[in-house]
Amino acid sequence: MYYILSILLGLVPEVLFFTLFITYTKNIKEKRIKLFILIAISYFLCILIQEYQVLFYILWEICIYLACKILYKKKVQIIDIFIITIAYAWNLILSFILMNFAEKDLSNYVLIYIIERIILFMPFIFKNKFNVLYIKYCKLWNRNNKEKRPIKSITLRNISLILLNIFILGMNIIFINIMNFLQ
Repeated sequence: MYYILSILLGLVPEVLFFTLFITYTKNIKEKRIKLFILIAISYFLCILIQEYQVLFYILWEICIYLACKILYKKKVQIIDIFIITIAYAWNLILSFILMNFAEKDLSNYVLIYIIERIILFMPFIFKNKFNVLYIKYCKLWNRNNKEKRPIKSITLRNISLILLNIFILGMNIIFINIMNFLQ
């Protein structure tokens, strides 16, 4: 029963969320099922290597990027790692907020977990804006000295790297709190 719940409430919603997030952000119309399958396989393999630890999430992010790179080759850029990180951040912040509602009482944990999985998909209300923002991000990311831009590409790259590092640090802190909660 534990494994069935893990698949239904863990693997399937997270893999579906990341697949949809990537396809809507990059406006991908082809190979969506293959992307879902590759992300699901990488999720499963990462669990075998390191179950729900910080290393798991870092490995899985790399695997998602590699799955995209395998399927879509030239459509995938290095900045897609930051796009995957945005999806991760939403998932992590939402999990942390709702985990605090359980307050050491695991009797309502399953209910809160189901609610968290439903709320996970709320950003797709604005799915039409994902690609527009992605195109703007790509345009600002790539250098072009001939055109005047509101922010230089090096500044955007530095901000993206700083936010990525803050996210990884926050992820470590949140996982420590979650592990303390479960003990």
